[in-house]
Amino acid sequence: MKTGYLQRLRKMTVILMAGCISIFSSNFSGVASAHTTLVSSSPSNGQVLSSWPSELVLTFAEDLQTLSSQEINFVTVTNAQGKQVSGSTSVSKNVTTTTLLANDVQGIVLVNYRVAAQDGHIVEGELTFTYGKSSEVTPNSSPSATVVAHQEAKSHTAIYATTTVLIVLALLFGLWIYKRD
Repeated sequence: MKTGYLQRLRKMTVILMAGCISIFSSNFSGVASAHTTLVSSSPSNGQVLSSWPSELVLTFAEDLQTLSSQEINFVTVTNAQGKQVSGSTSVSKNVTTTTLLANDVQGIVLVNYRVAAQDGHIVEGELTFTYGKSSEVTPNSSPSATVVAHQEAKSHTAIYATTTVLIVLALLFGLWIYKRD
């Protein structure tokens, strides 16, 4: 009876380890594969401008996905009073060009983007530039988007760490069972 119990326990351990490895692989496949990143922008992040630009250009490391009848890549530009000053966005390979509406509000300008990379993964981010004198910056919007992104990054790190610990424990348990016999 003891031998049958150990065989069932070994099978369960193998199944548990296979499941953990499967979860581990799916969690880290997004981290291991190269997703596109923002390479440059015009105006650039942190730049101070004395005149309002007519467009915003974002350049990514890889081509972006486009669908002829649907918008899947979004760029939103908000002035220091929280008003949207972005017009339409066009995509050509790895470059998005967003027309900017007239703006006379000086201060920090927030750019949020959400684009679909060729591999299907959604990439989100933000950058800022300043229109007018940098000493006159009076942003009216809160940095909640940055806080949320930071909390999501912490959450993903916790999931990866927990998964890693579970896999290591499962492997150690399997070795303990194997050596015990």
